[in-house]
Order: sequence, then C-alpha cells, then structure tokens
Amino acid sequence: MSIQAVNKYLSSNVQSPFFLVVGDAQYTSIKDKLLELGLTIVRVSDYCSSHDALPDIDGLLERLKTAKMNAGDSKLVVVGLGEYLALRGNHVSARVLSQLKDLNTGTAKAVLLLRGVAAQVNELQADPRFDSRRCCIVDTAICNLSLTLAVPPVVLSGLVGIKALLKKLENGECGNIVVNTTVSLENSSFTVHRINDAYDGIKHISIDFNLPRSCGSDEQWAELLTELTQHSSLDAVFEKNGLADALEADFYVRVAGLEYRNWLYFIALKSKSDTLSNDYLRFVLEYTDRFEDFKTNVLSAISQVPHKDKQFGGLYADRKLLIEKFPEPDVASFIINNRKNAAESVYRLTDGTKAEREEIIAWVSRHGVIPQIADIYPALTDYLKTYVFDCGDLSDLLTEYFDAYKRQKVSNALETDFLQEVDKLASSREYNRLPTRNEIIDGLDKDDTYLYWLDALGVEYLAFISKLARERGLSISINVARASLPTITSINRDFFDAWRGSRKVKDDELDDTKHSDVGGYNFENNELPIHLARELEIISGVIDKAATELAQRHHKRFLIVSDHGASRLAVLRRKEEKYDTDTKGEHSGRCCKSFEPYDLPFAAEENGYLVLADYGRFRGSRASNVEVHGGASLEEVLVPIIELTLKDSNMVVELAEEFVTVDFRTGTEITLFVNSPVKDMSLVLSGKRYLACMLDGNHYKVALPDTKRAGEYHADVYSGDDLIGKILIKAQGKSGKANEAFDGLF
Repeated sequence: MSIQAVNKYLSSNVQSPFFLVVGDAQYTSIKDKLLELGLTIVRVSDYCSSHDALPDIDGLLERLKTAKMNAGDSKLVVVGLGEYLALRGNHVSARVLSQLKDLNTGTAKAVLLLRGVAAQVNELQADPRFDSRRCCIVDTAICNLSLTLAVPPVVLSGLVGIKALLKKLENGECGNIVVNTTVSLENSSFTVHRINDAYDGIKHISIDFNLPRSCGSDEQWAELLTELTQHSSLDAVFEKNGLADALEADFYVRVAGLEYRNWLYFIALKSKSDTLSNDYLRFVLEYTDRFEDFKTNVLSAISQVPHKDKQFGGLYADRKLLIEKFPEPDVASFIINNRKNAAESVYRLTDGTKAEREEIIAWVSRHGVIPQIADIYPALTDYLKTYVFDCGDLSDLLTEYFDAYKRQKVSNALETDFLQEVDKLASSREYNRLPTRNEIIDGLDKDDTYLYWLDALGVEYLAFISKLARERGLSISINVARASLPTITSINRDFFDAWRGSRKVKDDELDDTKHSDVGGYNFENNELPIHLARELEIISGVIDKAATELAQRHHKRFLIVSDHGASRLAVLRRKEEKYDTDTKGEHSGRCCKSFEPYDLPFAAEENGYLVLADYGRFRGSRASNVEVHGGASLEEVLVPIIELTLKDSNMVVELAEEFVTVDFRTGTEITLFVNSPVKDMSLVLSGKRYLACMLDGNHYKVALPDTKRAGEYHADVYSGDDLIGKILIKAQGKSGKANEAFDGLF
C-alpha cells in the first residue's frame, strides 16, 4: 500500500513533499524499495556542520525548494528527518512538519521517509488539503527507539556526536543507542537515559552494579569508567588489576594509600563481599560506603560488638588477621578512641603492635587480669604464669616470691605482706645459699657453645622463656645463680671477658629499656609498667635468634647469661634513706661507696660498696627510669643461666596406668613411661614439684603425697627444666569411683 501510494505521488502533479510514516519493522525494506524506484537519498546527517552539531534544517528546506532547478534532485527521498524531529520534541516537530506540509517543490518530487512522528503527522491531517495524495501512515508505524546520552567528560562505548547518531538512524537502527554528545535533547519524544557522570556510566554498562555513589569520588569513578569501556566488564577490570581472586591476601598493602589502585581494591571487596571468608571484613564492608573511612572502620568497627556477643570471638579473630600489618600510627589513633568505654576497651585490643601491647598492660594495671588476656596478649599470660623453681629448700620461697613480684609489677601496686617479706629477706640474705654465676658456668660444657649476654635479665622471665623455648622446639636447661654485689655491670662481667673464643655477644637492649633514656620509658612521664611489653619483645627476639642459630647448626648450645637482674618494685617504693653520708648514691641510689660508721641493717657491704637489700635508695643519685639495679633484692641478685639446644622431637611421655588410686592419708603414686631414658625427671602439679625415681630405662615412679582426693589432675613432666610432656592423672578412690572425694574416711 505504501509503495503504491508513493508511485501515485510520483506520477501526480502534487507540488509538495510526500509524508511516508513507517515503523521500525518496515523502515529498511521500504527504504530499499524507494531506492529501487530511482529516488536519490538525502540524509539529514549531511546537514550537520560538525560531528556534534544539530543539522541545518533551513538548509534542507532550501534544497527541497530548489530541487526543481537541479536535474539530479528531481526525485528525492529524505531520511533521518523524522527521528531528528522526534529527538527535538513536539514543538520543533510541529513547526518543521508544518513548514514541509506547505513547502512548494514545483516539478520535483520529495518523499519524506519518517519514523517516530506518526502522532505529529496525524495532526496535520486536520488540513483537508493534506490527504492521501500527500501522506501515508503505515498502520504499524511503531517506533521503539531510545537513547543513552553520555555527557562529557563521560565517555561510553558508543557513537560520538549527533551526526553519527543520525547516520545510524538513517540506516534503520532501532532499540537503545548509546551516544556521546554535548546536546541535551531534553524535549525528546524518545526515551532518553542521560549519563551525566562516570558513576551513571558504570551503572549503565554494568547493570548489576549496585554500590552507592558515595563509595567513590567523581575522579575515581571516571578512571574506573575509562577502564570499563576498554575491558567490557567489571570482572575484566578487576582481573587486569590483580583483583580477580585471593582478595583477603596482603590486605594492608592493598588498602594503604589513597591511589586509584587502593580504591579499586575497596570496590572489588564491596562488589565481591559475598565471596569473602573473613566475616569481620564483610561486617566492615557492609556499612562502609566511603573509601576514606575504610581503614578507620577496619580498626574501629569491632567497637560496635559487645565482647559478650556470641559473634565477637570470631569477628575478633578475623579482625586480628586483617590488622596485623597496620602501622603503629594508625593503631595509635584507634587506641585513643577505644578508651571511650573503658570496661570494653581491652577486649578489642590485640598484641599485634607495641602500642596495643602497652595499652593492654596499662589496662590490666588499672583493672586487673581477666581470663581473656590469655587470648588477647598470650605473652603477658606466659610472663605471669608461676615458674616453679628447682633450687633445693629455697624452691618454695623463690616460687612464691617471684609469683608475687610479677603480680605487683603488673598491677603497679605494692602489697604490705610482700614488703615485709622483702625487709625480712634483706636481713637474712637467703640468696647467699645459691651458687655464684661463675660456679655454674665453670661446670658447663662450653664446647661448640654460643654465649649470649643479655644485660639485666632477671629470673622473673623464666616462665615466659620456658614457654618460648617449647614453642620453638628447643630443649632448655636452667640454673639459678647469684650475682656479685653490688649488682652493677662492672662487677659482674668477668664471665664474659673470660669466655674463650669469638662466639659471644653482649646485648644491652633490655638494660637500656629498664633504666636508660635510650629505652624511651620514664617513670616520671608514665608510672604504669608499660615497658614490660618491650621487655617481653626483646626476650622473644633473643629466643628466636637462638632457635635460628641452633636450627642452622651454627652451634650445638646457645647459652643465655645475665650480669644482674633489676627491680621494678624498688622504683614503686619511693623509699629514700635518710642516713647522712659523705658519699653519693649510685645506680639510682641502690648502692654507694662504703663509709664508716653506718647503721643500716638492710645494707650489705661488698666490693667496697654498701648495697641496699630492701627497697630503699641512698640520696644523691639520679632517679631511675622504670627499673633499677645495683641493690641486693632477690630480683636484682638472682640471675638465670639458660642453656638451649635442639629438642628430641621423638620423646614420648605417658602414664603407665589409666587410673590411679588415692588414699586420704597417704595420697597416691603414679608410674610414667618414657620411650628413652631421661635425666632429672620431675613432675609439677598445682605449683609444686615432685621428683621422679627411676625404675628402669623406661619407667619412673612419682609419689604424690598431697593428692588425696579423687578427680582429674593436669600435670607437667620435666627433664631438668625441660618440659617433655603433659599428662592427665585420673585418680579414683579405693572403691573405684572417680568422683569419690574422701574414700575410706567413713
């Protein structure tokens, strides 16, 4: 019908354009048939002066007016006009179509192949002169064109400029068309999706992208859009930037900084949060919509979860993995804000940074030790663990003394009973019953041995050191000796100077931490015992060095020796002797050059010095930093001599019997089985040490006279100071009942 109508028009004497209105489905086929009829095609796009300029419609009208004067223009078909007018909206369409309706083409024929303006052309038929001789509207003239307009500086994969768009439309393009243009087309009759910025562009390309705009800045979205247009999908962009998988690895390296690559990592995490195994990371991502807040939220989001919440433990563990590489300044900021709720604050801390370790110690000093410290700061728990001394009849005294000493060092408070014990020991000088350091060292095998002098290492750390040695697969042998008085380095270095060979080193770091400005701690600035964190770190590093040296077979033995210990409690005591002397106190007043006469029951005279064995100090010496030495308190005088070797990993220690019988009068005894003979076997149960008696090469008997009740008892088995096994003793009464408390009492 439409072609027949055109043929009639071509053979008629009508001197105005013919309006042929079609839909998407008919456009291409009708256009081809018009060309077969010999019509010359006129493209509206050719009237665009530049790639993004609107066509000159007046120029088009002028060509149609003068077509009769050009032989080549006698039969024309205009394409692209209807789509262009629809893009401009009803007002422009009505005006231009009205002009064309009344345009005189003379003898020339001009067919207007129109799409998208069926309604506007239909309105022209109100003019009775505009009849079927001049117009034909195909019944199904349905046009479903829509546009996505990208406004600079946004650039999408698509057409560039209005001219390219019109060319596509002239060729019959339908559906949605993407075009980059500065032309707004705000009155368009077609559906127009405007991409005003890069974020909108990303959402257009990645339909499933649902992150909020606040996740990035305009510049960041723009850079991502540029990559997206080059690689077609977000997954491809992530893969190109190494973010396809293993997103939780190297977390801090990837998130640190404000560069595009750091931001893109955040976007990848947000986009793939459902694939992450770290629940805490998912928790943080869920409510973090600004990259600038991400690092801070990773540190602080744990504060939103009370420590009694059933999810807290898992979130805490996952958070610890994430922040292990965070630098001290970042963590320090978190620590300050974390103090807001003092009751909850410690549960959010980890032992991953020096600042946090010090904060934990400060909290414990104020609030006391809680069971969770074992998980929060295991090293502190290991330090506080009771070390059972093996020093003959001094064992119980030393065990109880240093247990109390460590407790007060951490609590930062002195106990009256303990101070009385110190004064008592200051007079009795029980340390004189111990061998000297040189006596112990002279009896050691020095062949293939590396001597490590850790200045100021006292016996308070033995539980901690023993645990470290076990964790690193080392066998440990400990001797406790006494230093020479006064407990200063110059009097106690002969063991090092006399050591033969070059395999020796002196480490001052622990000593500097305790009482040197180099250590960075000062009692006047901060009275809390936060320096303990650094002490444990230094000691841990020494044991690591020992493990490395031994594992590499550089030495057979690694010997850690100290010149003296140090006292924290003497600093806390703040006791200054009022005795007038002509000499000046040395080493924070813990000793001074001898003078006569004197009446100091707590002072020992040795090597030309008066040495205080209580917690007093002579006047005239500079106050200590955080700990002192030079005096004769047990913590200053007692020094460890620690021998480390590689452990036999094949050692087996077991109970020979599953159950043992207890008697409320005599206790019980157990038999231990070992797969190879050991020396100096003992068992530690409830803080007491019980010696084992060898029955044969594989069996040892241990009497436990204090175990008189049925039940289950955990015990540690030692060879010397080396923990070689842990056992569970299942004790039952004579009737065979494991829960019988006082079998045979009635």
